[in-house]
Amino acid sequence: LMKKVSIILLAFLVFILHVSSISAENKVNKIETKDKVIFTFSENGKFLYSWSFDKNSYEKKGFEFDMEIKNKSLFEKKINKLTDKNQNKDFVSFNYHGDLPSNATIKLPVNSFKDGDRLNLYYYNDETGKIETIKSNIMVSGGYVTFDISHCSDYFLTMSVVKNAEGANNNGVIIIGMLVIIVGLVGYTIFKNNN
Repeated sequence: LMKKVSIILLAFLVFILHVSSISAENKVNKIETKDKVIFTFSENGKFLYSWSFDKNSYEKKGFEFDMEIKNKSLFEKKINKLTDKNQNKDFVSFNYHGDLPSNATIKLPVNSFKDGDRLNLYYYNDETGKIETIKSNIMVSGGYVTFDISHCSDYFLTMSVVKNAEGANNNGVIIIGMLVIIVGLVGYTIFKNNN
């Protein structure tokens, strides 16, 4: 009796594993247009994400690499220490780490944001332990965002501005500096003209 139960359980387990492997079918399509090479990834017929490359650049420098994208990062704890951990973030982690053959346009779903939200894309540099601004003002449309990258690594999207990020968020400092210089020059000119 015990042997029959074991055989039935084993057969059931094999059946469950077979069904789950069928239902988790991933599909990659490569589409070539006149000027683009596009790879789309889907699971069970649902679009997941895509990569798009300039055709000429891709064909000149093209190489095969792992294009899988995950919404988890090995560096989530480190990123949360450098940012407000209460701010919503969608993590974007590429299986491949390194430079791409050419710039790529990535389209992927967001989980923590809604259509019309404007997001900032940040890169976590695991060598320096710092966060770098990649792009601001990325609009969520149809539940997806689209952005360009030239390097694969660990990124995150958020509506918040990361104050200690290096890169494009320094516009305020530059503007204030320019205003101080202008006010100083105007003051100096007025002072010189009065003497």
